[in-house]
Amino acid sequence: VGALTGGLLVAGVPVAAAETAATGAADPGVEARIDQAVAQLDALAGDLMAKSGIPGMAVAVVHGGKTIYAKGFGVRKVGKAATVDPDTVFQLASVSKSVGATVVGHEVSRKVVDWSTPVKDNLPWFRLGSRYVTDHVTVGDMYAHRSGLMEHAGDLAEAIGYHRKQVLKRLRYFPLDRFRDHYAYTNFGLTAGAESVARAAGKSWERLSEDALYRPLGMASTSSRFVDYESRKDRAFGHVKVGGKWVAKYVRQPDAQSPAGGVSSSVNDMAKWLTMVLAGGKYQGKTIVKPAVM
Repeated sequence: VGALTGGLLVAGVPVAAAETAATGAADPGVEARIDQAVAQLDALAGDLMAKSGIPGMAVAVVHGGKTIYAKGFGVRKVGKAATVDPDTVFQLASVSKSVGATVVGHEVSRKVVDWSTPVKDNLPWFRLGSRYVTDHVTVGDMYAHRSGLMEHAGDLAEAIGYHRKQVLKRLRYFPLDRFRDHYAYTNFGLTAGAESVARAAGKSWERLSEDALYRPLGMASTSSRFVDYESRKDRAFGHVKVGGKWVAKYVRQPDAQSPAGGVSSSVNDMAKWLTMVLAGGKYQGKTIVKPAVM
């Protein structure tokens, strides 16, 4: 299981864990191969950086309920001496969707909502271009990108400065394709689903994410608020390629679509999240998300 965003990579090794569950002990041969693979990561990371030219990255590996490797490479910002370490905070972009899905899973486990709960049940002002779809589109539909909204509906409104509720209210003006029979990736469709869950829980999405996931897992460097990322002293900057060189030219402020793209985290924190995912929703003996929901 792996996730890559910007310069942050977390990988999980479930093979030996499955064998342990089946036999009571991990296969020594599997363990040896895992050790051998992990021993190559420094060289692989160096090779990737050399080929791509990216200024910095961080890597972690989770196995057997533990982080067995966590390391930073390169610098946080081109032209600056500060180096990347396992606690360096990156903006996660769309990996936020995977993290946020476990927040929703926590609320489904608590029976606050279900994946089949209509979005409008807890977001009564929400509308789409069809009354039928408005009445029936669910949290699960939004997370599966099958509401019928066109690809990236609402992203341009965000780009010119509309905040979350303003963008969500404007989704009603988009034409719809076939409901539940058409896939189109929509940051703000997913955000509508997440916002509905947060309202059901009686909290903001940002606070719900803290209470349901970040605090129970001890993810102290993780947040769904841009202001928290911006305040971190140990943070990596986003880079773009200009004239063949990586430049820290733009700053992404994703609060409007925070459930879809607003999480910031370190590789050490993301390893805790991955530990929970690989354990079927449990972390240090506590159930975060019920296995059936996972």
